[in-house]
Amino acid sequence: MEGYTLSRIPSAMLLTSAQRYCLAFSALLVALLVLVPAAHSYADIFHLSDGKTIEGTIVREIGDLVSIRNLEGKVVTIDRSQIERIEIKATALDEYLKRIKSIKDDDLEGHRELAIWCQKNQLAAQSQKHWKLVILIDPDHDEARGQLGYVWIAGDWYKQGSPEAIQRQEELVSDPAVPVREIPEQLRLPEWEREDLPELPELPPLVQPGSDTVVVIADEKLGRNKPERSGLIYHLRRMGGDIRFIPGEEKNAKIIVKVRTRCYFVRLQSFYGAPIANIFQGEAKAQFFERNSAGKLVLRKTTTVRIPFSSSAQRPKEQALHYTYYVTLEAIAARISRWGWMKKRGSRSLPIPDSQK
Repeated sequence: MEGYTLSRIPSAMLLTSAQRYCLAFSALLVALLVLVPAAHSYADIFHLSDGKTIEGTIVREIGDLVSIRNLEGKVVTIDRSQIERIEIKATALDEYLKRIKSIKDDDLEGHRELAIWCQKNQLAAQSQKHWKLVILIDPDHDEARGQLGYVWIAGDWYKQGSPEAIQRQEELVSDPAVPVREIPEQLRLPEWEREDLPELPELPPLVQPGSDTVVVIADEKLGRNKPERSGLIYHLRRMGGDIRFIPGEEKNAKIIVKVRTRCYFVRLQSFYGAPIANIFQGEAKAQFFERNSAGKLVLRKTTTVRIPFSSSAQRPKEQALHYTYYVTLEAIAARISRWGWMKKRGSRSLPIPDSQK
């Protein structure tokens, strides 16, 4: 790149008027370099009179002494008279500011590529920022999660080494709350996915005017994916009664049931001391919220289920995982149907799956 030349600077005692002008101009130019905002800073190349160069930025000036922080972070102090020429060089940060302008907020691959570029160019903070933007677009992006220090444990991402991750890992190696059941060879096809039922069936088909509306907020995952079609509302409607279950959001809802379901595959060495190779785990947590007279949601009830299944290696994982989800929904809906609030409104107790009896 083109640079500019500084006149050799003699001792201050020997300065002429012209030399004083050159010195003032040089000092002003160097000062302007120091005052450039950090976001647009330069790592300049200082060409010295002995032929050597120093690459870095000026951090301090005292009289004729100039202190330069080089790329290794060391501060080198030299006499101003040693500087023959300063070559302005754009930094990685300058290049980053150019690249970021061309990336849209929802451009996953663009953010991913820029995150990798930042890593290669020692821009750690910027790299972390773009990995976070990647998982904002795709929460289960393996590469981005790994770069940010997350690990996948039993249906969710956890910060590696965090108390939550350690607790979750301990749950996997502990004995289950119920004995391990065998997954049947012929798996039942959930009714809500039958080909002759294009839409989710209503059970009961109609509810009377004035029925209590319960907003259902579901957070479901089969492995790392959401089910293509949730069966939660279907199962809840099976209990009948003067209750209307609808999917929705928390805002303005008076009665809310939140259900978090996780079904996943995990390899374990043993359950109750017996070696088992393949385990499919179904877990669900249901919470009942009611908005009080002050307009605040109050947690009234919590129910959890945990259902482990053992499977042979011959059965397709997706098929067994699907069955685990089906039975987990049956179990959590059966528990909810027994809540006092539901019973007061005429709900019937749904049958509990065999694995939960």
